[in-house]
Amino acid sequence: MQRLLPFQGWRLTFFQGTIVAVFLIFSLRMFQWQILETENFQSAANENRLSELPVAAIRGTVRDRYGNLLAGNVPAYNVTIVPAALPDNANEVLAIYNRLSALTGVPPTSAAAAATGQNVRSIEEFVDEGLRLFPYRPVTVAQDIPRESAMRIAEEGYSLPGVAIDTQSVREYPTGALTSQIVGYMGRISPERELELLALGYNPAYDRVGYAGLEYSLEDVLAGQRGREVTEVDVAGRPLRTAVREDPVSGYNVTTTIDIELQQAAEDALRNQIASLNAERGVIVSETGTVIAMNPQTGEILAMVSWPSYDNSRFARAIDVDYYLDVASNPLTPLVNHATQSLYPPGSIWKIITAIGVLQEDVIDASSLLSDPGDLLLPNRYAPNDESRAQRFVCWLPQGHGRLNLIGALAASCDVYFYQVGGGNPEVSSAVLRPGGLGIEDLYRYGIAFGIGSRLGIELPFENAGFMPDREWKRRTWGETWSTGDTYNAAFGQGYLNVTPLQLIASTAAVANGGTMVQPTVVREIYDDENNIIQPFQPETIRTLNLDEIEAGAPIRMLMLEDMIMKGSDSLVCRCEQSSSYYNPVRCNPNNYTNTVNISGDPLFPEMRSYSVFVPNGYAFDERICTPLRFDPNYQPPFVQADHFSTVESGMRFAVIGEGGTSWAANLPYVTVAGKTGTAEYCDEIAWPLGLCRPGNWPAHAWFTAYASYENPEILIMGFVYNGGEGSAVALPIVVQTMEAYYRLQNERGEDTVEQVPTAGSGESPATLPAQPTDAALPNGIEPLDNPDATLPGQ
Repeated sequence: MQRLLPFQGWRLTFFQGTIVAVFLIFSLRMFQWQILETENFQSAANENRLSELPVAAIRGTVRDRYGNLLAGNVPAYNVTIVPAALPDNANEVLAIYNRLSALTGVPPTSAAAAATGQNVRSIEEFVDEGLRLFPYRPVTVAQDIPRESAMRIAEEGYSLPGVAIDTQSVREYPTGALTSQIVGYMGRISPERELELLALGYNPAYDRVGYAGLEYSLEDVLAGQRGREVTEVDVAGRPLRTAVREDPVSGYNVTTTIDIELQQAAEDALRNQIASLNAERGVIVSETGTVIAMNPQTGEILAMVSWPSYDNSRFARAIDVDYYLDVASNPLTPLVNHATQSLYPPGSIWKIITAIGVLQEDVIDASSLLSDPGDLLLPNRYAPNDESRAQRFVCWLPQGHGRLNLIGALAASCDVYFYQVGGGNPEVSSAVLRPGGLGIEDLYRYGIAFGIGSRLGIELPFENAGFMPDREWKRRTWGETWSTGDTYNAAFGQGYLNVTPLQLIASTAAVANGGTMVQPTVVREIYDDENNIIQPFQPETIRTLNLDEIEAGAPIRMLMLEDMIMKGSDSLVCRCEQSSSYYNPVRCNPNNYTNTVNISGDPLFPEMRSYSVFVPNGYAFDERICTPLRFDPNYQPPFVQADHFSTVESGMRFAVIGEGGTSWAANLPYVTVAGKTGTAEYCDEIAWPLGLCRPGNWPAHAWFTAYASYENPEILIMGFVYNGGEGSAVALPIVVQTMEAYYRLQNERGEDTVEQVPTAGSGESPATLPAQPTDAALPNGIEPLDNPDATLPGQ
């Protein structure tokens, strides 16, 4: 029997197999590392070899329409230290720290920082951290130091080895609180937006972004494009050479539509009126208000005041945390733009829209008279003969206005007239007044058509869409049926109806300009550093209301909400909202979407017209507008004849010049003015805890709107005072003073359209305007007031 040696037979075979397997594994790993993962290892090597730092882009400026700076850039001086460049001697290093501390106020050592009793870091701590991580990379030890200190450090550079001044650009807001609601402010990228902005190329460690106003909504326009500098370093991190240098691209500049001098005049008028109101009452009645001045032909916002406001200059270089917490906790919400974000009942200014609907739907002839005895009793449906159980709706004038037609009712702001035309009056013959009046269904249609319930696309963030109620909403929300009393309230701007001041002025502008609803805008032009216009100003139609001035066959413009109601699952918003079950990215084409609508309103004799849908700039289709609960293929969006706008404008004109008109104090001697007062009763989360919501004596907001000239409107102003009371007594003076400032400024600039503008408060009486309305000024010879002897106090 032959004896087996140790490496013979199966042992040798196993050993050989092991050697082959080991070499095979080594070969595969080498192939993986050298071939398959070359890029990963090369990237890791480059990360060690190359150091990349961003190069900030110059942010674009924001100016008013006359070139006055609203947001700009100024240099900020930061102190940096290269840890590896400091002397080896500890005493010399300490001397450098002490000198920098004396010039910057930053504690020199950790012991000195602890002695302050505050949570601050010392120069020593900053440098030690940098020494451990990147000894040859500059460490910032003091930020935004005074220019004088920066110059002193630069001068003493020979005795401060490793120390340098790094100049960076920071934001400046010269007009501060006056325009903060429009301009906004900037801050560091929040954790909530970090992933979103990382995908867009932002670096949360370095970049600041807009947080409000135009700084937020025009971030992609103003920010520009960051550059980068890649430096090759040795194993210790010492810079060897610049490998790549990509220069930044400056952001675009923005010219707004704002007139800063008119903005100041509007704010002064609002603040002075609120102060006067509080002084007169002897208590703090109101601290909140809004003024908006707009060109009704183009939608340009000339002034937008939301009071109280905040000082964005406190956030320009860095967020002043104490100040921010103070304004953020203020119950008057100064961080909120009340002109675009807050909702209020519109009161009697809403009668303008009700009147448009009443005329177009033939509810009553404009010349027909209705009686206003001072109140209207709505019988209880379950006890129609029991007057004690009837609901009483009163007019603001206790003794009533007598017999009025539509123009007189607008001029005198007669509530009882609008109760009747809005919700009907069974005691009036059906030959005079349509049974049921305009009704909530038609009132809802007109409210939606005038933009209530839709964002109007102004270039300011967080715009509120407002709310237009209807029967289904009340049934689903409150479990109650809609009542005639609800319609009465809605007909003159009360009840569940809520709008923003921006929506109310935009709807009034559509009446003033004859039936075209234009997008309100605060952006006039966008241009580059060489003054090349990138985006010129072009008025944008958001809803076509008057078809008489549109060429036959020409496309018209509709709102997204109307399109959704009519077209349902096939509407633009249902196609484009990812939350919608009808979402179809292939068919989502906002720029090319068209559909058709019957503009005649007659299903038997339709007149179909192509329309496009207004989509606000940058709209992300994320507001969940699409809902099957609102689909109605029979929905008929309203369109209005031109002469109906003229009739309503006549009512607003005679509110200013007519006997008994509520806006007589707005009658200026040098320009023809048309206006409408509003006093809106309310009960909200502020009034209720204070016990102010008393039936029969509700608190009220003050509204007033006016435009000039009546024949060719160029300026439309809306004034609102929270809890101000009567519109004619409180809001009207604000609007008048702002309008006087507008014409004074136009005169001073040589841009006036009137021959002579007297100084404010000159007391000159009108020389060419009639004290009483004349038939010649009215369409079809309509009589404005049936009782010309009545002199009505302002509403």
